[in-house]
Amino acid sequence: MGSLANIQSFWLIAILVATLNGAVPLVLAAMGGILSERSGIVNIALEGMILTGAFFGAWCGQSSAAVGLVAAIASGAVLGLLHALLTQKLRMNHVVSGLGINMLAAGVTRYLSLVYFPGGLECKAIRPIFFLTAAAVLPVAVVLLLKRTRFGLRLRATGENPESARMAGVRVLPVRVAAVTLSGIFAALGGAYLTLGEEHTFSRDMSAGKGYIALAAVIFGKWNPPGAAVAALLFGLFYAVQSQMQIHNLNLHIGGVELTNPALLDTLPYFVTLIALVSVVGKSAPPAALGQEDTDAS
Repeated sequence: MGSLANIQSFWLIAILVATLNGAVPLVLAAMGGILSERSGIVNIALEGMILTGAFFGAWCGQSSAAVGLVAAIASGAVLGLLHALLTQKLRMNHVVSGLGINMLAAGVTRYLSLVYFPGGLECKAIRPIFFLTAAAVLPVAVVLLLKRTRFGLRLRATGENPESARMAGVRVLPVRVAAVTLSGIFAALGGAYLTLGEEHTFSRDMSAGKGYIALAAVIFGKWNPPGAAVAALLFGLFYAVQSQMQIHNLNLHIGGVELTNPALLDTLPYFVTLIALVSVVGKSAPPAALGQEDTDAS
């Protein structure tokens, strides 16, 4: 009985640790997604921002983890600024812009990794507790930013009714640019966690859909930081479950189907994400001006 209790305790601890590890990049990117979308800009570019942050964090972190972290943050800021300018200055559809940035990030990181690091690369490490602390603090910080600061008030106003905000003296374009730039920084920080905090190396397409899942957490959490953080933890739990089932080679068959097949288990977080999104369709109201460009941007 004692050994069984020890095994169960070890299993629960392993699941908890894996859940937190899986949730960290999702929480960081989701907080960025909230800032962007509460300002009125749809941001499916979170995926590319995570991937770019991971790559530049590893590339510039070969000699110094601090340099890698700064480079990752800078790369996310650049992509955030690009997304803001494409959607607000050039009037590009927000989803098209986001997809374009995701494809750009995937192509550029793949090319650079093949040309400059065909044998792979290793980077210095930052203790995961740094990123875990950031993921724990950031939802509270975003709540305070949105509700207790002048910038947060203006950001929410631009996301709900930019024309009224403009009549009240708010310059919509700078607020949205700042919000999406911060969005890129937070998402890239999640990418830096993957390389500097977890893997200590870069692999192509290592973001593996985490940006899309983070955006799903934003929607599932109804554009509310604590809600999005809880949703990210839920998705992180399913990452943990599928990884632990593969590690321990558990076998479960129902109706002749091997439910614990590694290929099937890898789809579990995405399947759960889809179910979560379906469950909130029609039950949550996004910012009223979400997806609209600034008509006075020029």
